Amino acid sequence: MMPLEVMAGFGATGRIGPLRCGASLPDIAAVLGPPWDSSRISKRTRWPHLFAYGDIELCVCRCRLIISFSIQTWHNPIELLNPRTNTITSFPGHMTYRQITEALDATNCRWRPAPYQFPEGVYLQTIPSDVVFTFRADDKDELLLENAAASINPHDCPPIPIGAPDDSYGA
Repeated sequence: MMPLEVMAGFGATGRIGPLRCGASLPDIAAVLGPPWDSSRISKRTRWPHLFAYGDIELCVCRCRLIISFSIQTWHNPIELLNPRTNTITSFPGHMTYRQITEALDATNCRWRPAPYQFPEGVYLQTIPSDVVFTFRADDKDELLLENAAASINPHDCPPIPIGAPDDSYGA
């Protein structure tokens, strides 16, 4: 599996293997093994918290649901989840705007420029999964993929029951 296939599948579905917004971190860990503890988002509170599988960063709510995840692709190589094997695999990085749009087109994934843009690059948004691809111009003015991300709207987080067993993720 090539990184363009993984990224096109992500753009089309908003998921990579079992990783998707709304999935439970303990359920993901049961399939992929424990994630790497990446960092706190805030110095004042533990949640939401960042975890990672390779270059895939998960933002997890205190109820252990994935509320967003992003793939950092600005370096070379990149470590992505191979959805066929559910293993983290090293792939060449530096994917271009043209390569990504051609891969999305090959999977019949609709896309458009995102309604918001920035001067140094371009945002592209897939339809209907709302994955946002961020491209930044390099020194040769070629647009290189820097990041791809998906998120869900805020949700009503249920309270963690008193006496719930420790799930080793900070309950």
